[in-house]
Amino acid sequence: MQPLLAVTLLATASALQPRTVIVTGATGKTGQAVVKELLKDEATTIRCFVRNKTKAELVLPQDEPRVRLCSVDLEDQTALAELVKDGEADAAIWCATGLTADKQLIDQVSLPTLAKALPRVSRDAAPNCVMLSSAAVTRPGWSSRKQKRFARSYDIPIVRLNPAGILGKKLNAEKKLARATPAFCVVRPVGLNDEWPCGRPIFSQGDVAVGRSNRDDVVAVLVAALDSADARGKTFEMASLKGYAPPSSFDDAFAALTYRTGPNDATYALVQQLLPGTEQDPTRLEMGRKYEEVDSGAVDRERGAAPTDREQAVADGAAEGLNK
Repeated sequence: MQPLLAVTLLATASALQPRTVIVTGATGKTGQAVVKELLKDEATTIRCFVRNKTKAELVLPQDEPRVRLCSVDLEDQTALAELVKDGEADAAIWCATGLTADKQLIDQVSLPTLAKALPRVSRDAAPNCVMLSSAAVTRPGWSSRKQKRFARSYDIPIVRLNPAGILGKKLNAEKKLARATPAFCVVRPVGLNDEWPCGRPIFSQGDVAVGRSNRDDVVAVLVAALDSADARGKTFEMASLKGYAPPSSFDDAFAALTYRTGPNDATYALVQQLLPGTEQDPTRLEMGRKYEEVDSGAVDRERGAAPTDREQAVADGAAEGLNK
C-alpha cells in the first residue's frame, strides 16, 4: 500500500471512530451552543462538566443519550483529574470561566489539570484541548511604545477597564495550557455580540483584532479546531465579517496560522478596516456602548480620556459576575 494512501485511510478511519468530548461551562450560552454543534457529529458523545446539575437539566438536551451531565467542582483538582480519566474522554473544549475562592481565574487553576488528564495524542494529530479565551489578553502588558503604535487596539473599553484583571489572568491560563500539553489550541474572539449576524470568521494573530464576533461563528471555530491538525499548538484571534458566508472548511485558514507571532502594522491596518460602523475608531467607544452609537454621535469619547463613572459601574458589574 502506498504511504500516502495508508495515511489517508487511517485518517478517515480515525474520523469515523466514536469519541467523547468534555465541555466545561456547558450551561453558559457558549457552552450550550458548543454542545449543540458537537451533536451534529453522530459519532460524538458529550460529557458536560457542570456545577449546577439542576440548571443543566433545564438548558441542556435531556432526551439525547449522547449528552451526559457530570457534576463537578472545577476547583477540586483531584476530583477533576479522576473524573476526566474515569470517563475515558478523548478531548475537551473549555468554555468555563469565573473566579475561585482566592480570586484566581478558574481557567488558570483547572484548565492545565484537565489538559494533563486527557490522553496523549501523536505529534501529527489534532488538538485534544481547545480553550475559549479572549482577544486583548496581551494588551495590558504592552510597552508604552506599543500602546501608541497600536492605539486603536489598546485604548478600547475592555483594556482600559479590564474587570477583575481578567485579561492578564486569561493570558496566564493560556500559557499554563501550552505548558501542560502540546495538543492545544486557543481561540480568542473579539467582543461577543448576540445581535451581530453570523458571517465569515476571520482569523488574525498578534492580538490587535477589534470588532465583533457572533457566538455561533465562535462555536463553529472551536469545534472545527478540535478536528484540525493544522490548528494544533496555535493561538489566534477571530472576528465575524458580516455579509459573507462561512467557508465550507477552515482547513486553509488554520494552516495559514503560525506558532509565534507579535503585532505588526499590516495586520493592525487590516483589522481596523474590518471594524463595524463608519467611523472606524474603537477608541471613541465606552464600555457597554455600541459602534452604532459612535456613528450617530451618541458616544464620542476623547482618546486617552479616563473611564466615566458609568463605565466603571459596568466594569464593576462584570467583575462581580465572575464571582457567581
